[in-house]
Amino acid sequence: MMKVKADIVKYRLPLKHPIAVNQHSISEREGLILCLQAGDRFGYGDIAPLPGFSRETLKEAEKQLLSFCSAVNAKESLQDIENLSFLQNFSLMPSVSFGIESALWWLKQDHWLPQQPSIPLLQGDIQKIVDRLKHWQGERQDAWQGKWPAEFKVKTGRHLRDDDVFRIHQILQILPDSVSIKLDANRQWSFDQACAFAEALKDAIDVQRIAFVEEPTVCVDDFTTLYDKTGLRFALDETVQEQGFTVQPMSGLAAIIIKPTLVGGLKRCQALIESARQHGIRAMISSSYESVIGLHILYQLSARWIPEELPGLDTASVFRQRLIIGDVSASGAIDFDPTCCER
Repeated sequence: MMKVKADIVKYRLPLKHPIAVNQHSISEREGLILCLQAGDRFGYGDIAPLPGFSRETLKEAEKQLLSFCSAVNAKESLQDIENLSFLQNFSLMPSVSFGIESALWWLKQDHWLPQQPSIPLLQGDIQKIVDRLKHWQGERQDAWQGKWPAEFKVKTGRHLRDDDVFRIHQILQILPDSVSIKLDANRQWSFDQACAFAEALKDAIDVQRIAFVEEPTVCVDDFTTLYDKTGLRFALDETVQEQGFTVQPMSGLAAIIIKPTLVGGLKRCQALIESARQHGIRAMISSSYESVIGLHILYQLSARWIPEELPGLDTASVFRQRLIIGDVSASGAIDFDPTCCER
């Protein structure tokens, strides 16, 4: 029987600029790395509740994770830990469930798929966005190698309506006709504001170039009405994070966005993907500003589970200091940069 050792590494990563997250402002990202070792094999999971979205705090997650580690270190074998009843005894919080199941999954991997680019996120000053897009095909250093992706993502609902419409119009003027954009409103609009935005958008651009808008209003019951009235398709994001959510066909529903840190464990996320596929609804994995370890896990899961979709993981650029790790060895082991970590 192979005994498992569990340990925790804490990290604190400062951001380049404060980020507004659901009426919260964060200037750094704190989290926990779960480290499992079984013989010469290693596995890691990233536990980082997102303020403003996660139901649990980091302190609550750490308390539950410490309890899990104590139980793991008292067990006899890996098989004991993977027993379903063992995990069920903890009533795991979403971020903790994601971290634990990730570490157990990592422990068993014998190869990693090549990292694919994620959907580019266009945010910040419009002139900087325009300059970036104008030079896009000349850029050969990034993951896209100067090629146009099928879609870009744009945050909206944070500016005046006419400013948002202007930004989107400017972006689409530069992008080839084959490229569409996804809008992320994060429930910033009332229903009337969403309708006014959609109508103004239709006057300025071809609305078919909008793949969808994520969570346009607070009330999910408004989404289909908005689609029927304006033709603006939508995606579910925050709604997917609600307890008891199940995938159901809705008129105008284009996609579900799955953020494992907020949704829960790998089994839960995979079940949502399969359900969406059965209903002909797109599903894609997205980040919650995790560390590079969390992003590595999300890249790998997306490549395995939804190879036809690019994940929404273009968040690493927000960090002023990143969690630095070396190459992942054949045994799954990694080395941490000690400057932002502590045991």
